[in-house]
Amino acid sequence: MVRVRFLVTVLLLLSAATLFGATTPPRELRLIGDHWTAYFPPDPATYPAGSRIHIIERGDTLWDLAERYYGDPYLWPQLWENNTYITDSHWIYPGDPLLIEGEATTGRVVTESGVQVSPEPGSEDPAVFTASFARMDAPRALGHESDIYCWGYLGHPDEALPNRIVSFEDYEVKWMRNAEVQENGVSDTDIVYIDVGDPGSVYAGETYMVVSPMNLVHHPRTNALVGRHFDYRGRVRILCINDGVATAIVVQSCEPIRIDDAIKPMPQHPIPIARLTAMPAHCVPPNGKPNGTIVNAKDYEFAIGEGTVVQVDLGRDDLVEPGSFLTVFRESPIEGNPRLILGEIGVLTAESRTATGQIVRMRYSMEVGDHVEIK
Repeated sequence: MVRVRFLVTVLLLLSAATLFGATTPPRELRLIGDHWTAYFPPDPATYPAGSRIHIIERGDTLWDLAERYYGDPYLWPQLWENNTYITDSHWIYPGDPLLIEGEATTGRVVTESGVQVSPEPGSEDPAVFTASFARMDAPRALGHESDIYCWGYLGHPDEALPNRIVSFEDYEVKWMRNAEVQENGVSDTDIVYIDVGDPGSVYAGETYMVVSPMNLVHHPRTNALVGRHFDYRGRVRILCINDGVATAIVVQSCEPIRIDDAIKPMPQHPIPIARLTAMPAHCVPPNGKPNGTIVNAKDYEFAIGEGTVVQVDLGRDDLVEPGSFLTVFRESPIEGNPRLILGEIGVLTAESRTATGQIVRMRYSMEVGDHVEIK
């Protein structure tokens, strides 16, 4: 798992143009091998055998390379984190090497002898052949930004949310006159007004998550209260605060934002990158690590499978963290038969006693109530 060095979740909100816009270039360049650079790049031959590298070319940006190798340009901070010799992400230099963490369709492999090669289908070079197959279990992103920031979290049933939306700029359109219920919500670029109940927690210029308290979640087997699900409805940026009322603009909406929704500081949840390993075989016994249960699932109706975002009743107190994997299983209805391995969950975020993850592998369909085991 890769941990980024800055407030990645704030950076994720910026466009590629902002991230890689014009800044003052480094003034001192040095000749390294056959190219000029502002950094002290490592010798590619020093990377471990099987490492994937990319030699920077003219026109490359970390944004474009993250999309090329990870399939998602918003993962550029993870790519930057893998190459700590780069001190300014705005400036990378043709000829410098980038260590790539993730599945890629192109790139080079460092063999045992330190030789850089470009594997091609049908290659007869044993080193290339072996390295190509080694990429099958290369690290990958366990989800997308929307999986983390467009569903929500399990929190305390009575979590304090003192800063709440009380009105909209276009009030008459968004609220039926003389009606008891709200007719419409707001979305991107709309203006909202927020009653700042906790002045020390809201600042002009900052971006906040919009959250909405939803249903209580009970354990599907014991009926014990697990927590309350809080929806992430979008994000707002505070423009100004006057007399305890904040004016904010909606910068991103997952669902319509409504009156009485609350705001809270942006959580810092970089998308985890981890290496998938083989699922436990049919005959592998339980490993003795903590067990839990799938207690909630996004858009759940009858069955859940690969790509579904779920919540479980294991968390940081159980040593579950972003990038961890959970094996999903179900006890056999026939006494004495071994358990049935259903699939695996890649953990995206973790609270103290709960975690949110995405099903990354499926052998059989799953449902709320199925067991999970820390892998």
